[in-house]
Amino acid sequence: MKYLCLSAAAKCTAGAIALISLLPLQALAKDYTALNIFGDSLVDAGNLFNLTGQPPSPPYAKKLSNGAVWVEPLADELGLKPTLSTEVLPNLFSSGLPTEGINFALTGSLSSDINVGSPLLPGLRQQIETFGVIAPIFPTDSEALFVLLAGGNDYNQALFAPDSLTTPLENLPSQVTDNLTAATAALIGLGAKNLLVANLPDLGSQPFASQLNQFDPRSSTLLTALSAEHNLLLDQKLSALSATSPAKITQLKLNELFGAIATDPASFGFTNTTDSCLTNFQPGFVFEGICDNPDEFVFWDNVHPTAAAHSEIAQFAIAALHQESPQSVTPQSVTPQSVTPQSVTPQSVPEPAGVIGLLLFGGAALTVSKRAKQLAVS
Repeated sequence: MKYLCLSAAAKCTAGAIALISLLPLQALAKDYTALNIFGDSLVDAGNLFNLTGQPPSPPYAKKLSNGAVWVEPLADELGLKPTLSTEVLPNLFSSGLPTEGINFALTGSLSSDINVGSPLLPGLRQQIETFGVIAPIFPTDSEALFVLLAGGNDYNQALFAPDSLTTPLENLPSQVTDNLTAATAALIGLGAKNLLVANLPDLGSQPFASQLNQFDPRSSTLLTALSAEHNLLLDQKLSALSATSPAKITQLKLNELFGAIATDPASFGFTNTTDSCLTNFQPGFVFEGICDNPDEFVFWDNVHPTAAAHSEIAQFAIAALHQESPQSVTPQSVTPQSVTPQSVTPQSVPEPAGVIGLLLFGGAALTVSKRAKQLAVS
């Protein structure tokens, strides 16, 4: 029988990672009947490639990594096969919805309605609005698991293109976490009962931050501070939402996992936590070569994890879902305000044809903006 552990030799400090080991994976698999996924390239299992032919594959694997992104091994462990939205939506009204969930995630999505790849491509809000159009036609399965991961692009883009900011940088974590909390509440309002919402690893430790330091030496320090504030606020706001909602919200604390990997990489099988496996990687998918041992690298390119690192995230997610009682932090200074599922719903939901059309701009999406190609965003 297969049992769960985060890494064969993992030595995690107390409180750094909540692990429940030696639990049969089959016990979890039967708990969920579908898997619906929303977010950016860290959970996009091929939607961008279907629309644009990017990233170049090989050496990429039709997603922003050299192999599966973590929601794919997670789905395998759950015994589920969610379908990419780019494969579902064109045939939605002729074939109906797949029964095991949909992956709506799209590379380049911010936590808002913006996608840095192209104005023709949806952001997180539009992904959820699309689900909002589908939900009344095909009611949400109460035993489905909803995964939500976004926010990294908001901060990377803010440092890469400061002129794009519409709010002061110091206020960005508040805005991004408001967006993510509203997205979570909207999904609950649409029938989601089980949610796995991820925070962010230390963005100041990604190779992209080192590249930004060449232009502004404060970049990695700023990204570290922004991700720390993001994680604090998201924890508080999701806890406040949990207090007003019947849904089970499990927080996937990627900062703890990546912190543990950085502290003791050998325990996870890694030898390099700072460099890109794609040697001398430059924005726009330009690189000189590929490392000989990608499974020993945390990063595939300047932003995105290797398949080996994604595998660790998947096992960490299984461990989080195995917890009998999700971690609850009593909000002391956070008021739910407008983050209850009753008061936050997808706004200005387009007509179904409009939403579907937005995701079918395959030809137009091939003209991804030069700036987004330069960034090679997540």
